Amino acid sequence: MNHLKSSILAAALAMVTLTSANAQTAAFTKWDFNTVTVTNSPETSIGTGTASLLNGVTATTATGNGGGLGWNTSTYAAQGTGSGTRGVQFLVSTLLYSNITVSFDHRASGTNSRWSQVDYTLNGTDWVTGFWNNSGALSPHDIFYSFNVDFSSITAANNNANFGFRIVSIFSPTAFDQSSTLAAYAANTAYMRANAGAVYSPTESTATGDYGTSGTWRFDNVTVSGVPEPSSAALLGFGTLALLGLRRLNRKS
Repeated sequence: MNHLKSSILAAALAMVTLTSANAQTAAFTKWDFNTVTVTNSPETSIGTGTASLLNGVTATTATGNGGGLGWNTSTYAAQGTGSGTRGVQFLVSTLLYSNITVSFDHRASGTNSRWSQVDYTLNGTDWVTGFWNNSGALSPHDIFYSFNVDFSSITAANNNANFGFRIVSIFSPTAFDQSSTLAAYAANTAYMRANAGAVYSPTESTATGDYGTSGTWRFDNVTVSGVPEPSSAALLGFGTLALLGLRRLNRKS
């Protein structure tokens, strides 16, 4: 009889474990920007969260990736100033989810930075900077690129009501020549425009043009995903089944 009781408990535990193991990554918060009534804090299309602009960045809407609308941002920092300070921010509760990932579509106009960085917060106030960067991948300009940022190694991001991330413009970590009419820039001193006329040193640019604060970054399909945690209701249900089974056995014994 004791063996049978143990088997019932083991089966209930196995059901919980199997439910957790078979859980698939799911999107629980998303901004597709197709219904924007407030451009400085657009609404989510799935779930809940808060989007905002950082340090003087402004926004409108424009054509999104493949149609619909995207969040079109401008008014970035002057050349040689404010690396990592301007961009967009998203605060999202990850309660009941683990193995968090963030994906987004991103494009730059020719005069905005090709380099972006993702920072994150675990309490909504303090930020860990430089978690990820896009390797300067926003060039050629005026093309949407899709990025995926994996936070699964940050276990404190799991089941966290105060998780957030931001996408900010940064200086190029590699020396570059922006234009044939300008001196080359050393690494980590300036924004490298997305226009392909800007080239990495020691190659010299043969193009004209420059980075500009009115250049735009456009975002679409900003999505936060994770693996659902076994819900307390499910655990309670499995526990109840096990308890009922044990009670029936005790009555028979």
